[in-house]
Formats: sequence, C-alpha cells, structure tokens
Amino acid sequence: MFIPIENIPEDAQKESIATISNWRLKGLVFISGAVLMGLEMAGSRVLAIHFGSSIYVWGSIIGIFLAALAGGYYAGGLAADRKPSFLLLNLIALAAGCWLVLLPFYDNFIARGIRSTHLGARTEPLLTTIMLFGGPSVLMGMVSPFSVRLSASGLERIGNVAGGLYALSTVGSIAGTMITAFWLVPLIGTHAILRTLGLCLAAMALIGLSKSRALLAVTAPLVPLVFAVSALSPSPFVRLEAAQQLLLEADSAYHHVQVVDDVHSNTRQLRFNNFTETIVNRQPPHDSDTYTNSFQLARIFKRDLQRIMVIGGGGAIGPRQFVDQDPQTIVDLVEIDPLVVDISRRYFFLPDDSRLKVHVEDGRNFARATTDRYDLVILDAFTVGGQVPFHLTTQEFMHEVRSLLKPDGVFLVNINSAVEGPNSRILRAEYKTALTVFDAVLIFPRPFDTERGKPKLALSRGRNVILIGLAGRNDWTLDSVAGTARSLMKEEKARTPTFLDDALQLYTGRPRTDDVPLLTDDYAPVDTMVF
Repeated sequence: MFIPIENIPEDAQKESIATISNWRLKGLVFISGAVLMGLEMAGSRVLAIHFGSSIYVWGSIIGIFLAALAGGYYAGGLAADRKPSFLLLNLIALAAGCWLVLLPFYDNFIARGIRSTHLGARTEPLLTTIMLFGGPSVLMGMVSPFSVRLSASGLERIGNVAGGLYALSTVGSIAGTMITAFWLVPLIGTHAILRTLGLCLAAMALIGLSKSRALLAVTAPLVPLVFAVSALSPSPFVRLEAAQQLLLEADSAYHHVQVVDDVHSNTRQLRFNNFTETIVNRQPPHDSDTYTNSFQLARIFKRDLQRIMVIGGGGAIGPRQFVDQDPQTIVDLVEIDPLVVDISRRYFFLPDDSRLKVHVEDGRNFARATTDRYDLVILDAFTVGGQVPFHLTTQEFMHEVRSLLKPDGVFLVNINSAVEGPNSRILRAEYKTALTVFDAVLIFPRPFDTERGKPKLALSRGRNVILIGLAGRNDWTLDSVAGTARSLMKEEKARTPTFLDDALQLYTGRPRTDDVPLLTDDYAPVDTMVF
C-alpha cells in the first residue's frame, strides 16, 4: 500500500503549490478534516455496542483523537520538511482512506477481544479506541501541516497560509460532524459510514496523484481491490446463536437496534447495542416473564391506577400490560427514540389505542410540560451497558415527578444494579436522592429464574432492582407489604405469576449512603457507577 519515499521521483518530491492545482490541495484538506470527525462520530457507535456510551467511552474517544491529531501534526511537519511532495501527501491520505475501508472487517473482533480481558470500564474503551482509530487519525492529522509546507512560498505569508488551511480543515470537521450525526447515522449503518468515509478520502487522494507510470503501476491494482473489499460483508456487531434469527438491524440517533427471534424459546428480543432490553412471547397474548411484571408492585401502595406515565418505551410491554388489565387505565408512554416506537408497533405488538398515548420526546421535558396528574410514574429509561441519562436521576427531576403525583402516588424506577457491594453504587445513590424527596423509599430486588424459591438472593450480583418512592404513607413493613399483596391476589387484581414472590423480596436492610453522592443537576456522576 505504501511507496517508500526514496522511490518517489525527484521531480514529484519537489512539486509545490505553484505546480499543482490549488483546489486539489484545499479539497484534500477539507475532506480530511470532514472524514476525521465523521470517524469520531461513527467510532462512538462502534464502542457503544461493546462498552456503552458512558463518560469513560467519550473521554477515550476525545482524548485519543486529540492525541492522534497532535502526533499527526508533529509527524506531518517532519515529513513535509524532509520531502515536501504533493505526491507523498496524497499517498498518506490514500493510506488513511484504505485503512477506514478495511476497518469494519476487524473492529468488532478487536472490541470483543479487549472486552473479554475485563481490564475495567476505563481501560477497555481506551485500548479499543487506540487500536481501532489511532492509526488512521494520525495519518489524517498529517495532512494540514503538510499542506501548509506545500502552500507557503515564503516566510512573510506563512501565518496567512497556515491560518487559512487550518480554518478550512476545521470547516470540514464541522461539516463531517453534522453530516454524520444528523444524517448518516439515522440513514445508514455504522459500517457503511466507515466505508463511505474511507472511499471519500481515498477518492480525493487519487484525484491529487500524479500520472506517472510507476505510480499507476502501484495504484491500478490497489483501487479496484479496495472498492471490491468495501462491498463485502463486514464482521457482525453482535453474534447470534444457531436458534436465533435476525429480523431487523438499524441505527437510530441513540442505539444500534436489533430485533431477534429465538426459535428455541419462542420469544422475540429487542436489543440495544449489545444488550437485550425486551423479551416477549411470540404467541398471544404476547406477554413477558421479565422485570416488567414487577411494575405491578405499585398496586400494593395504590390499588386504583387510572393515570400512569411511563418514561422509556423499549418494547412497551409494561404499558400494554396496564392497559390490557384495566379498561379504565390511561397510560402516557414517553419514548425519546422514534425508531424504538416504530419497532414496538411493528414487532412488539404495541396497539394503536387511545388509552395508550405515545409521546416521542425526552422524558424530563414531557414531565415539565404536562398538566396532568398521575397515580403512578414509572422510570424505565436506564439501559444496561452504561447508558444512564443523568438528568433523569437527579433530585430536581424527582421533585418534578413528585409534583405530578396525586395524593398517595407512586414513583417506580427500574435500575440495573446490585443491592450490596461495589456494584450497588448507582442504586444506593438513587436511594439516597429519593429519600430527600419522597416520604418513603422501598427496594425490591428482582430474583433471577434460578433463584425463585430460594431463601436468599445473591444481593451483590447485578440484576433488575425496583426502587419505589411514595408520596404518602411511610410505615410499610415486610408484613404489611406481603399482606396487601396477598389481598390483591385474592381479589384478582394482581395477575402476574410472580407477584407475591416479587413483593416478598422487599429489602429490609438499610443501604449504605455515606459513600455515594446526592445526585443533583450540578453533580450526578452516574456514568462512573454503572457496571
């Protein structure tokens, strides 16, 4: 792929802006800047599938890309002083473009391998970013200083030339960021974006190459090879088991989404990035044996649930369950991702029902704007893998929720966390924060199927945990919770098979809160707490 510098003809090495087309040089600078930032946006999607989208992931991306730019600036300046050749500059850009075209064929393999090392939430995304994106980013960072050297005809204009070219590169970076984030990610897959970026940069580099026979002899077989490779299927983001069938794979502004049928269990799964968010039975009534059944625990504290708000849609199983069970219930379902809503209707049996109103917007914005009052507000927007919207965890948000609750209203939060031990910090921080807003806060760890019937749960193990905040009575005990649950079952107002067992899981310990922060809009480091 590379041509040794000593093999480049002398006349090509001495070529300067005086003998080359001005637009070709500036076009390369602009495209290189655009591709670099497009790579950063697309790279965040690759990492999110394996490591989530926590502050550690974004810190790794921004830090390594800046480090690569610094290295590229330095290397580009040295190379330009040694061999100020427009030919060499285009070869560097061509190498970077070809690298990006090949990247989809090994990115997931590298990411899965690093994740299997269990080096930690900081180290794993950092190493993956270096290995996947460091090399091409350094090469693209070389373009601007190299271009300055070729364009400068004298020291008296060096400032003007450098400022103009770096400004052009920055404008390209802005364009690459906006186009990738606003249009490419929602329209095409991440791997298609990587190939498109690589082909754009390679094409611009080829336009700038000289027409020497030696160069044509090297590039002629390379170009069709790269274009042919770009048409091949890259490595899959998530591996499926033999009994699983992929029904849909798409990228939204928030997730890499898959819909998967499992023939063995006769279920359908909704996956965000690398994690299963919803499992539903494919046969009517399309119910689920998962954590959404624990939403029914709210009936213990307020039997008549006529108005419900649910923040976070997923497969919409919980909201559908409330509407199916009670003809008087009205649910406002708030989901920020329009693709998820569309998938819920097409694949997860979300009905077009006037009693189940779907609102596509941010949950907190909806809570601020609505004038309705609710018996129950459910927060189910925390996904596994480091995707916790911090503004839905804070004291200020909880005050906004409490203002929406009717007397004796219930606030129910589904959290992926341990109850005790080092992996319980996010639960304990939410508990500490909720205590400052609600009259009583209760914790119900949900058992795994293998734990049903056992006397004690492994509370240091991560699981779905239901945290309930009450606006009213604060004298609940395990006996009173169990008694009310049995009464609801006798009255047939609790229709989930594990209702009583879920109620009996009430955590009677006192969670430690002195080592976790009170979560506020000013300080809510929840990204550092997820596991």
